Order: sequence, then structure tokens, then C-alpha cells
Amino acid sequence: MIYTLSFFASVLDVTINIIIFLLVLSLVICIHELGHLFFAKRAGILCHEYSFGMGPRLWSIKKGETRYSIRAIPFGGFVSMAGEELEAEVVKVGERIGLVLDDKQNISKIVLNIKDKRYPEMIETLVEDFDLSDVDNLNINGLKVNEKAMYVYPKDEMQIAPKGRRFNDKSKGNRFLTTFGGPLMNFVLAFLIYLVIGLFAGVADKESTVIGGISENLPADQVLYEGDKIISINGVNVDSWVEGENSVVEQLSLGVNEYVFVIERNGQELVKTIQPMHFFFNLGFSIDGKSESLIISQPLYINTELMSGDKVISIDGQTFNTLDDLIVFAENYADGSSEENPTTIVVERDGQSLTFTYKAYSQEVLETQGYDIYFKRLGIESSTKFSFFGSFGTASSNFLGAGTSIFSTLRLLFASDEVGIRDLSGFVGIFSLVRQASSQGLIALFSFIALLSVNLGILNLLPIPALDGGRIVFIGYEAITKRKPNQKVENLLHTAVFFLLLGLMIYVTYHDILRLFGLK
Repeated sequence: MIYTLSFFASVLDVTINIIIFLLVLSLVICIHELGHLFFAKRAGILCHEYSFGMGPRLWSIKKGETRYSIRAIPFGGFVSMAGEELEAEVVKVGERIGLVLDDKQNISKIVLNIKDKRYPEMIETLVEDFDLSDVDNLNINGLKVNEKAMYVYPKDEMQIAPKGRRFNDKSKGNRFLTTFGGPLMNFVLAFLIYLVIGLFAGVADKESTVIGGISENLPADQVLYEGDKIISINGVNVDSWVEGENSVVEQLSLGVNEYVFVIERNGQELVKTIQPMHFFFNLGFSIDGKSESLIISQPLYINTELMSGDKVISIDGQTFNTLDDLIVFAENYADGSSEENPTTIVVERDGQSLTFTYKAYSQEVLETQGYDIYFKRLGIESSTKFSFFGSFGTASSNFLGAGTSIFSTLRLLFASDEVGIRDLSGFVGIFSLVRQASSQGLIALFSFIALLSVNLGILNLLPIPALDGGRIVFIGYEAITKRKPNQKVENLLHTAVFFLLLGLMIYVTYHDILRLFGLK
């Protein structure tokens, strides 16, 4: 029974996280498509449909010219614009079609299947001549066609798109705004999320020395508490959290392995001694400052043979007598190692000496992810306060940080041997990150949504065919040369690169799965 309950709890957890993942990804993609829709409508481009999700249509409502729908697979979304791709003629000379006339004897529906029984009043005709492009002369066999007439398919309808209503008929400026609108909305979404987080969670109170939060499983946990006021650190009175030499941050940055706090709690002064946790991100493990024998507290790399409790004996042949020796070694190990020339570590586990090899990341790679090669933490956070303008500053800083991170990663991808395509995250990797973020609370989850939205916006602006950036390049080419590129060639490039990107996504997802199951 216990096993059964545990199994169902695990299945429920995975199911909930899959739903969260699908909703997160769909939100970011649908906001992106909403940007395209907004600027397309503003430019007068005919938009057939805006959909949340993919696959069969579950529900829809038509407002104006556009059908808004929810589809069966809650994964992504799209906006269908007239003339965005090269379109074949729907009506052709020599074909038999059905025509439905309105009260003014103008064609209101063009029934493509003459066996369609839904319109008994339709007139069956052989197409001899037609013009469905010139808005001033829309006709089939001389009969005037309403400019909002519908093509009737067996299971759907679609409004005709005369010249002037299609994407490619619009000015370069309108086409640019319509294309750029998707990434722009991703940036707006990210900034608004960061702003709301700042407004609700508050911004750091730099002038206070009151502790606002304690991180679990770090040295300060169960020693210091939220609401404790720090009076002094190692004998130095502190008067702010960040500003000046007598700040909490300044005193914690000093190169010591033990901190003596004098705090005020419930009107009483107490003395607390804490040894920090030492994080060696370039070496792939952390060590508790309480340990005199260099015992690994936690491995930091996902796929590693190191375990908590391992005692570090040597790295690349160098032995260590003290924690300070290891710190000096780590700080001088800024270049990391490679798969061809890996790091070799010797540890003691259960009385046995074990040797492992692994790839250690360089300072350059770690900095793109916001990490130093070495740092120490106690696990205390400053208190927060409400600040409207401060929230804007924090939102701007977080937004720029997210953008800088993706550019740094792209630079490493093309300029460094340490990071390759197989190190990127696909849908499985994003699912793992969403699951991790959701387990840390709403703020962490929404922060990740903002980061994902910035990433999607920037990646879509890369000058690659099939992406928004590629389409903008073609618009730029037209602006410079004063002539439109061959639409058949452009569409062929978009299609070919789309399938290449699809193959890349499959490749990346394959490596995601290997990482997920510890096979890589």
C-alpha cells in the first residue's frame, strides 16, 4: 500500500509538472504570436486565426475577421496571416465550384466542394474567368465577389485575401513591425513579470541589517532566523546591508573561514558562530566550512561520480592539507579542463581510494551562467521593502541580465570549444528547469518564465531563415536594393532551414534525455 501511494504521488507530481511546463511554454509562445497579431491587425493584414495550442480545434469563436481558438494539444500556438507564405490559387479556371449569393446578389461564399449539402441554395458553376486579387474588381465569371467572401472547405471556412490585405502587400515598415512584434511582446512580458515580482516581493533594503530570509540546508539555517538584526560581524559593527565598509556584504566578503555574529533577537543580544559553505563551481563540488578533512558536502555537476561524504585527496596530482590550499588551487584553475584532457580527482570513500575524471568548466563558461569559479555562502538574505521606482530598477537589471546571459552563451557556442550544440537545452531540458523552478515557489517559477521569454525573443531575432530575424533580414535586403527578393526562393529557404532547426531540436532533445537519465 505504501509503495502504491508513493507511486501515485510520483505520477501526480510528474503530471502536474508536465501541465505546468506546457502552460509555461504555451504562454510564452502565445504572447509571442499575440505580438505578431497586434501589429498585423494594426497594419490591416487579414489574420485568419489566432490559436492557443496545436492539433484539432476544440473551441473557437470568431470576432471580426479572425477566429480565436483553443486546440487539443496545449503546446505553443500560432497566428495565421494572409500572404505570409507563398499561396497557391484556391480557385482555378476549369474547376466546378458552388457560389452562394447575398441579398445584393454578390458572391458571399465560394464552396470548393460542389457535393457539400450545407448550402442547397448555392449555384454550381464552371470557372471560366475570375479575379480575387483586385479589390475594385473582385469577380468570378463576371459576378461581383464581396471583399469579405469566404472560401468554404469541407470542415472550415477562410476569408478571401484581396491585394492590400496580405502580408507581402504591406509596406516595409509595417512588415518589419509585424515581424518584430513577436519578440517585442516577449521582452514586454519578461519586463512586466520582473516588475510585478519587484512590486510584490519588494526590493532589497540596502540600509537595514535585519535578515529577511534564510536558505535551507546552508550553514545559517537553524542558527540565524528571519527578523534577526545583525549588530556586528567578527567584532566590526555593521550599519547597512550593502553600502560602505561597515556593511554586511563587505564583512562577509573578507577571506575568513568563520564568522562570529552578534545579533539582536526579541530584544536580546546573542552571539552565533557560523562556518560558510564553500562552492567550487569549476571543480564541481561544495565543502562545508565545518569540515576539517575536505569532505564533499554536495556534488554540483548533474552527471558526476562524486558523492556527498567523499574526502578530497588530490586533484590533478596535487594534494591538499587545508581548505585554504584547495581555495588557492581552485582560483588558479580558471581555465578548467576538457573531455580530451579531463580533470582527475582522487577521493576517499568508505576507506577506499577512488579515482574519477570529469570535465571542469572554465571561469569564462561559469560567468555566462552567473557563477564565480569559487565563492562561499552562509545562506542569509537582506530584508525587503516596497519601492515603486526601485522595482523598475530591479526589473531593468534582471531583464538586462537575462539578455546578457543568452548573448554570452551564444558567444561561447561559436567561439569556445567548451560549449557545443549538445550542451543546449531542448524541450526535455526546459521541462527539467520548469520542474526545478516550480518546486522553489511562485517567484522562482515566474522568474524562469521571464528568463525563457527573453531567450525566446532574442533567439527569434537571430538572422536565420525561418526565424523572425531571418524575415527581417529579407525586409532589410529589400530596403537596401529597392526590390523584393524572389518569394519562391525566400519561402524555400525558410522551409529548408525550418526542417534543419527541427532536426537540431531532435538532436538537442536526445542529449537532454541522456542527461536526464545520467547517461551523459
